[in-house]
Amino acid sequence: SMAVVSDLANGDGGAPATVSSRNFIVRLILPGLLQGKAQTFVTPMLPIFVAVDLAGSHSMVGIIASSYPISTFIFSPAVGVMMKHLHNSLASCLALGVLVATAVLSFAAQSVYVLLVIRMIGGIGNTSFDISQKAYMAAEVPPGIRGRITAQIAGAQKWAIMIAALLSGVVAEHLATRSIFLVQASLSFTAMLLIASHSLYLRRKSADLDGDGEALTASAPANVPLMRVLRDHWRGLLGAGLYCAMLNGIRNTWMVALPLRGHHIGLSKLGIGASVAWYRACDATVTTIAAGHIMDKYGLKAAAIPSMLLMGIAFSLLSAVKGSWSLAAVALVFGVGNGFCGGILNAFATGLAPKNARTQFLGLWKTVTSIGGICVPPLFGMVSDASNLDLAGYFASGAALCTLLWAVFAVQDVSKEAPPDSEVSQREQISVSLAHNPSPA
Repeated sequence: SMAVVSDLANGDGGAPATVSSRNFIVRLILPGLLQGKAQTFVTPMLPIFVAVDLAGSHSMVGIIASSYPISTFIFSPAVGVMMKHLHNSLASCLALGVLVATAVLSFAAQSVYVLLVIRMIGGIGNTSFDISQKAYMAAEVPPGIRGRITAQIAGAQKWAIMIAALLSGVVAEHLATRSIFLVQASLSFTAMLLIASHSLYLRRKSADLDGDGEALTASAPANVPLMRVLRDHWRGLLGAGLYCAMLNGIRNTWMVALPLRGHHIGLSKLGIGASVAWYRACDATVTTIAAGHIMDKYGLKAAAIPSMLLMGIAFSLLSAVKGSWSLAAVALVFGVGNGFCGGILNAFATGLAPKNARTQFLGLWKTVTSIGGICVPPLFGMVSDASNLDLAGYFASGAALCTLLWAVFAVQDVSKEAPPDSEVSQREQISVSLAHNPSPA
């Protein structure tokens, strides 16, 4: 399959993204769709479940919404190193197994503190699954069409997420709110079965074929130390990584602010689910139509800057929301903004990951990019508890403005060429230095 993708990538650049994406349907796109639906089935109703069913404060809503990023921040480097020694399919299935177990335990949770611990454990599984998917994408998707492929995957996921958001409101309205966790478990379990079946099919088809990207270590035989990866690639981790961290934080905060604003103006659970679904539909439409084209033709910053501007405007307009129609209008603004940068996190991560240390780099990347998800939603909740939702919206808008300025002045676009490998020996380091830098300066 990689021969087909390579031929297409080296062609005239017209249809490759559409054609080559078929090579990734079973192993990459469908599991991503299912897991995306699993997470989003919970996300719209999680603030309501914590605030109403478990009687938690808005601060606790923000903390629990940040439980996955907290786990990502703590455990990502260790996960990245560990996964270097695992086959991709095995790593993905183990991660999904953890997600299934924690979803079932979340259904039974009766305390906000118990739920927090369970979801932090689930965050480890989510981090592992995400790293395995990104490592597969970095190994298999050619850089020249990576923007379009990631945008296509993101767009398909967002349409599935939109449907899941709407259905979650229906389930929460007509069944117990906690029933959303059982749906999450079933979707993650289906994704796990799909990956396992695909891996078994490939192994039975040929004893000599591991499958496309099956072994995470296939392209990285050297055991590159984590600190060396950090030393070689700190600029990308600091510049693009911090931007993506804040983007994650802004997105996660929106998924706290939107349901809380809907609850504040008196919407039912079904109405809240519908508002999230409307936002997801706007997001998915723009991602599908425009994001990949913008990123591949004009660069990732061309998508990052206008998207963050629109998201900041949407947060500042939340205080003016008094009914369902005005909430829908604000959700449209945020959805268009988020749609412009659909797939940009994957595009940055896979574009910057060195060939011989992908999982180690992606572990560090996940740690850096989780910072925004850890900080911004809890701070939003604290500001809301200390004052009101209106002031909290202005706080989030200010965070978006700071992220916009960082994207303008501190982020460098990703090259279409593969990033340099981390050094694995002094001899290789000298040879690379002589080849690319004839002068010691």
